[in-house]
Amino acid sequence: MRNGFKFNGRHSSEIGVTVRTKSRPIRPSVKSLTTDITCRDGVYDFSASNSSGREFYSDRYFTVSIGIYAENISKMQEKLTDISLWLTGAGELIFDDMPLIIWKGKISDEIIYMPEHNGRKAVIDVSFRAEPFGYCVFDTDGIVLDTDIYIDEMIPLEYEDLFDFTLSGSDDLRVLNFGDRPVRPVIDLIGNVEGIIMELGEKRLSFTASGDVSVDFEKQNVTDENGSIGVSGEFFEFAAGENILHIENSNTDSIQISVTYTPEFMYGTHFGDVDWGDGDA
Repeated sequence: MRNGFKFNGRHSSEIGVTVRTKSRPIRPSVKSLTTDITCRDGVYDFSASNSSGREFYSDRYFTVSIGIYAENISKMQEKLTDISLWLTGAGELIFDDMPLIIWKGKISDEIIYMPEHNGRKAVIDVSFRAEPFGYCVFDTDGIVLDTDIYIDEMIPLEYEDLFDFTLSGSDDLRVLNFGDRPVRPVIDLIGNVEGIIMELGEKRLSFTASGDVSVDFEKQNVTDENGSIGVSGEFFEFAAGENILHIENSNTDSIQISVTYTPEFMYGTHFGDVDWGDGDA
């Protein structure tokens, strides 16, 4: 499959090369944890036996073939030098046919080339080791201007209000995860925040704060105006789709709540399956 790509902010067309995808797995491999017991058929699979109650995945590998053409062997070496500097370090990888997905990765192996046609042509295979899931190019803050979105993409142009709430006392909030993988967002509570309890399903997180609070579920910490504060319970994930987050606030004063995350996908986006709703639980 012929296709270009952008890596570290630079597109393959800027280098003057052609690109063909050799391998692009649509699903990463599961981190398997099994126990083989003698006198039993098969194995016990404990891959989902963890606090999140789900399987976790390994990095995935993408391989592309890059065709390089030059007037002579000297120009070829100049191009190869340029490519060697471009394909260095870690960065964001975006394929032309998947403009809404960012893969975060790096070159996984050495890059070798064999000259052809008296040094005027070469083909190199490049492998990227990427994180298991792709990130959407936009997040809960809304779609950035000039984002490449297909005309028939089923996504509201203005949806950021779905992630802003006003709460007095205790209530249920409908928190939408419009990706297809679990996410761990940052939840900011602005106002006179004191004792807070957050519940999602059977999981519960509580803390006592002073003033504005930021709850980072990825880094698993809570901070207020005095810095990091102690918590009890456990941090949790927000599943794909609708999540009903119950919040109890010991102070009845009105506070503002915002939820921030970047949706993640197993492979490609499919916003037509999302129930955007109206933000109410």
